[in-house]
Amino acid sequence: MKSGSVHEFNEKLYKEKFSKNSEKYYKSHLKKFRKILEHVDKDAPKVLEIGCADGLLGRMLIEERGADVHGIDINGTAVKVAITRGVKAKRINLEEKRLDFPANMFDFVICGDVIEHIFDTGLLLSDIRKVLKPGGHLIATVPNTASWYNRIFLLFGYLPTWIESASDVYTGNPFMKESCGHIRAFTKRSFIELLKLKGFGIQKVKGVSLDGDGTYSKRAETLWSGVDGLFSKSASLASVILVKARKT
Repeated sequence: MKSGSVHEFNEKLYKEKFSKNSEKYYKSHLKKFRKILEHVDKDAPKVLEIGCADGLLGRMLIEERGADVHGIDINGTAVKVAITRGVKAKRINLEEKRLDFPANMFDFVICGDVIEHIFDTGLLLSDIRKVLKPGGHLIATVPNTASWYNRIFLLFGYLPTWIESASDVYTGNPFMKESCGHIRAFTKRSFIELLKLKGFGIQKVKGVSLDGDGTYSKRAETLWSGVDGLFSKSASLASVILVKARKT
């Protein structure tokens, strides 16, 4: 499949996700946002958020960290909302255009659940390193292919979540309802090794759990949150892997 068609799918998917389905998305991902926020320094750092969506995290950074927040996203509709929230946002498709910010501009770059959507992950990480100030930090999250439940799924012959066989339909796992546009997969080990090879020193590695989004019953989602929270104390078993890395 050509990269253009993949990213047309991503733009369509996230246009819907950050319009009528944004409340549902944020319900399951708010813990991740809080974890990211914990690792951003105060004193008004200059921050770039790659995949800023409609600017909810950017607004939190402005209000709680006094940050000067710039953002980029593939979804033009979400970018317009992000601007209303105080984010200096613009639409960029990273498969068509590289980061066009000056070198050594940012104290922090946040890349939340974006890298798994990118063909040339190495080029993106090189561009992130370029725009970071000396000693600046990257905070990145990726879905964990080796999460506790994916290990169980594989044991029974199901496809792990966050990996897909096609972009327009999801097959191989009855618990997944839709495709999510992922074209790269990560474990704790693979992500750390990649960051080190691209010139980053690893400072912190954390696991992040996901809450239910209302798809299932309240009892089932409460049970899920408790179990996932327990396993996510270990980054290698967590739903999401969060890494804070320093430009070296």
